Amino acid sequence: MTRKAAYLLALMLVSAIARAGGPDDGASLRLRLLPALWMDSANAAGLAFSAPERFNTLQASYNHASGDYRRMQEGATVSELSFDTSGAMKVGKVQLWGHFRYDNDTDTGSSFNTLLYDPFDERFLYTAADTVAGQWKKQSYLMEFKAALPVSESLAAGIHVRYNDRIAAGQIDPRAESYNYSVSVRPGLSWRTGRSIFGLSGLYTNTFERSTPSISNSQEIQRVFLLRGLGNWVGDQVGGSGLSTMYFRCNTWGGSLQYSLESPFRLLASVGFSSHDTAIRESATQPKPHGSTRRQEIEGAVTAVFGSTVWQKAGLSVSGAKTTGTEPTTQWDTASGEWVVTFTADQCDFLTGDALLSYEALILEDDSYTWRFTGNAGIRSKADTYAMPAASFSYTNLSLDAGAGRRFAFNRSSLILEAGVKGLKNLGHAYNYTGHRTGTAPVRDLYPHDIAVLGADLIQGRLGAEFAIALNKGLSLALAAEGSYLSAASDLGPLSRWVASGGVKLYF
Repeated sequence: MTRKAAYLLALMLVSAIARAGGPDDGASLRLRLLPALWMDSANAAGLAFSAPERFNTLQASYNHASGDYRRMQEGATVSELSFDTSGAMKVGKVQLWGHFRYDNDTDTGSSFNTLLYDPFDERFLYTAADTVAGQWKKQSYLMEFKAALPVSESLAAGIHVRYNDRIAAGQIDPRAESYNYSVSVRPGLSWRTGRSIFGLSGLYTNTFERSTPSISNSQEIQRVFLLRGLGNWVGDQVGGSGLSTMYFRCNTWGGSLQYSLESPFRLLASVGFSSHDTAIRESATQPKPHGSTRRQEIEGAVTAVFGSTVWQKAGLSVSGAKTTGTEPTTQWDTASGEWVVTFTADQCDFLTGDALLSYEALILEDDSYTWRFTGNAGIRSKADTYAMPAASFSYTNLSLDAGAGRRFAFNRSSLILEAGVKGLKNLGHAYNYTGHRTGTAPVRDLYPHDIAVLGADLIQGRLGAEFAIALNKGLSLALAAEGSYLSAASDLGPLSRWVASGGVKLYF
């Protein structure tokens, strides 16, 4: 029997025993969330007028990634154990949604990050880096909820509260212990008139990270670079009387507007703005300013859901961000016993722009779907500059992504198979540095490596599967697995990375 004939026979057997219906699974959850456009908005108040059907999920999973397609601050291998649960329900008149997630990560082989849980957070530009390829252990606890309460037939109030508590510890000298928390509050109002809903929401977030560098071998002092941006740095050390505890404090303010329409399709449009102000200090007893940043972001999006036998969802989102880094000149005042700022200068100017066009189609059958098709087209542009000595870091990437999934339903079980491919084409990238430290590690290793990775052309394929079985009425158990492989052509030569994950889910 030929391979083609065997494939056709297997497909005929599966189709013969398959039927509509089956347990709750990833398909039933997707059908609940697809029309609930306000779920993904910045305004929880809209859930009072457009909420998903009741659902609950519980998941434990393990993910592993390995390969040389990575930035220097990423691990050559990354392992993650996760626990995730979420659900939505209505209690009286109040629509509720809650989410909890725990992550335990092991990051091996990363470098140029001495202090931070997330070294790519542009709000925390002024940090420390070292050349040692070490290991990080990280844990994250995320808790959030949304609540929406109708005030009248046409007016509703809502709130979204999010708290993230994260800790990290470097395992090799120079090491550090980092504690990070972020608490965010988004109050909102929504007003319904006819088939239209108008929304207004605010945002306040307080983010704090404290990182204490140290060494285990006190006989070997470790050199670090206090990064200023794009290869510019100031030398310091960990150990002896070197770098002490660093404090990163950020306050975020913002707001957004929303508009939704239901006639004859569902549409949601939004526009939002946020401003992040960060101050970075060393030492609690004798605070020394290391710099400050202001990051301003603007974003807009429009999403529509339409169709009957074929549900279709189309969306367009655009965003832009500007980060300004200000460096202080400090002087020790012997009279007061304090560090005094004598001069400040804006040195960093980082610009980021993104646009994404997305599409999803579900071919419905009975109470679920048989086929799912997805497609995305996006563009990202980065233009970072440092004033003096002048340096620049820029790239523009165009990405295309397509995927398809098939759901097979049996008597008390279901099988979902998915496959996809992603391509990225770089339209140009460059890193330029005009200072006198061309032979130092940040200029020689860090930024040339990162621009080569971010400016690489790549193709990525992925496969996924979920098998779900109904245990009893209202409770289903699912086993899921997914894998992907990426191949890139870069200035460094061929690069690759593979990712594999598996997990157990409960739907109830």
